[in-house]
Amino acid sequence: MRWQKVTRLVIAIAAVAFAIVVVRAFRRPAPAPAPIPAAARTEPGAVVEATGGRVERFKSSREDVRVEYEQQLTYANGSTKLKGVTITTDERGGGRTFTVKSKEGQVGENNAAMTLTGDVRLASSDGVAVRTEHATYSDKDSRVDASGPVEFSRGRMTGSGTGMAYDIARDVLVILKQAVVHVAPDEAGADAADIASQRAEVARREKYMQFTDEVRVVRAGQDVRADQVTAHLTDDEKYIEAMELRGHSRIAMAKPVPGGLQSLGARDMDLKYGPDGKTLEHAMLLGDAVIFLAGDKGAAGRQIVAKTIDIALAPDGSTPVSLLAREAVQLLLPAEGTLPTRTIRSAAMRADGDAGHGLTSAQFTGGAEYRERGADVNRVATAATLDVALKPGMSGFDDARFAHGVHFTDGGMTAVSAAARYDLNAGTLQLTGSEPGAARPHVINEQIAVDANQVDITLAGPLLKASGAVKSILQPAKNGGRGAGQGAASDAKLPGLFKQDKPVNVTSDALDYDGRANRATYTGAAQLWQEETSIKGATILLDDKTGTLTATSTEGGMVATVTMLQEADKDRKMQRVRSIATSKDFHYEDASHLATYTGSAHLTSPSGDLTASKIEMYLKPSGDEIDRTEGYEAVTMRGQNRTVTGTRLTYTTADQRYVVTGTPMKLVDECRRETVGRSMTYLRNSDITTVDGNDQTRTLTTGGGTCP
Repeated sequence: MRWQKVTRLVIAIAAVAFAIVVVRAFRRPAPAPAPIPAAARTEPGAVVEATGGRVERFKSSREDVRVEYEQQLTYANGSTKLKGVTITTDERGGGRTFTVKSKEGQVGENNAAMTLTGDVRLASSDGVAVRTEHATYSDKDSRVDASGPVEFSRGRMTGSGTGMAYDIARDVLVILKQAVVHVAPDEAGADAADIASQRAEVARREKYMQFTDEVRVVRAGQDVRADQVTAHLTDDEKYIEAMELRGHSRIAMAKPVPGGLQSLGARDMDLKYGPDGKTLEHAMLLGDAVIFLAGDKGAAGRQIVAKTIDIALAPDGSTPVSLLAREAVQLLLPAEGTLPTRTIRSAAMRADGDAGHGLTSAQFTGGAEYRERGADVNRVATAATLDVALKPGMSGFDDARFAHGVHFTDGGMTAVSAAARYDLNAGTLQLTGSEPGAARPHVINEQIAVDANQVDITLAGPLLKASGAVKSILQPAKNGGRGAGQGAASDAKLPGLFKQDKPVNVTSDALDYDGRANRATYTGAAQLWQEETSIKGATILLDDKTGTLTATSTEGGMVATVTMLQEADKDRKMQRVRSIATSKDFHYEDASHLATYTGSAHLTSPSGDLTASKIEMYLKPSGDEIDRTEGYEAVTMRGQNRTVTGTRLTYTTADQRYVVTGTPMKLVDECRRETVGRSMTYLRNSDITTVDGNDQTRTLTTGGGTCP
């Protein structure tokens, strides 16, 4: 049987063993073996040493962790040191692999943390490399921390700093102090960058880099500065697609083109870049925003200031093609050549343009204020809205249109209207429109006030053209003369027919006014008046510099004047008398105090009714008192119930003497008797008439008359 065979074999082996024991028991004892020498210690103080690359494996929720080392040392206090350490973290699901290596590692409690010393290197399977001398690895947080100098790299990016925190689970690298990053040029030799900050964070899984405190980024011709900069990367992490600047944000362009961005500033900025990662496509400036656009050939840039500015750029990354600014907006164009400094303020601004020309138009809303300041210029315009046509490169304005509640001042001139168009190149201002509070355009300076349906002003002068139911007021004299405004003569005055301290009103269909020459020309049913003195004509020209006035009529029309002048009555008492006159033309010259009526002249006054081809009225130097009156050709004088005809009349107020001459002179008295002679002299105060003859014309009275 099989079990019997096995039993016999066991018994035999036991017998042999027993025999050997008996023999040894009776033999003499052999000498004791020599002791085995102890192994030499490689680390003083270590109680246990293990070599040969022991491996431990830890499990976490998202990754597997392996710790490998070349030697393990255990000390009497229970601490453990590893040499030649390699820590490997594998993301589950075939993700990245992270490796941390160092010369030594001090294992912490429960093997959850390790202090790494000596040439610590962290690397990822997709190219991240970090180097430092001392670090701490936490298995619990899957994190590596360092406090000393750090160097790192990935692809084209290299950098350094002091202190590091690397979150392996999130794949986030943080440089704690004095971060410096350099990005090498790409294959095309572009997109290089240098970044400096106090703190840097690279979150690769979330595709962003963040730099904090004293940040400066120099890239693609841009010098970017802010308290914090966050760069969002493309999916392949090769380029920047957006950037956020927070706190004291500034961007300066190294080589700005005329009309292109020179610099940007704000509290915060949001930037969007093109597919190449370097061409700026869009910028949002938030809080105390300011933009400078470069001028031509080193000229000062144009400045736009607002609380917020939203700007879109052309494909060149520099030329603005649209801009929206809000709150406390200010556009400043500096003085250039003969142009003064120009400033526009408003609540909001919108500007549009194209890649070839930049911004070509802008609209200012919410209350716009326009200013020009220079050595000889001080202009201010306000309105609800302002639309401007911009020159290429925003070098200036071609055209500015104001709407609603327009108020324009230029030195001593003020203009009000519902709408206005200002041509800066020509220096002209056109006023039009009607609205509540401004039924039609109104212009006033120290010389003249004008209301009309349309007013066109050339500011250098000023020169003014008004049309449509024109109404103007010639301002009374100030400080002994009119026209103390821009370009006016200080000795300008009203013609002597008018009181110097009272305004003169004028209406017409149109007005042409030259402020430099102090000359106003009214055309079309012109009428001028001051109190009871008035002049009507097709055209009235008033020259304040010389004190002359001219009125003309159209064919078939007449000039009509009403004057109030001082004249003595028969009792030699001075009184103001009204003289009414009509003629084809009227002219008054202040230098000679002469009023001349030409063409079918007819003058009616308390002194008589006079008609002639031309009548001259001489005033005394005071300008308000008649000195003498002259009549020329076809003279007819009616008064005192008599009619005198002749070729010349002279009336002097000093002796109240009328002298009429002619070839012949004819007198028809109140009795209808007709007396013919060479001349007649009539003394008004004594009521004496004398008629003289000569050899050719003897005095002759005919007719029995109608008197008793």
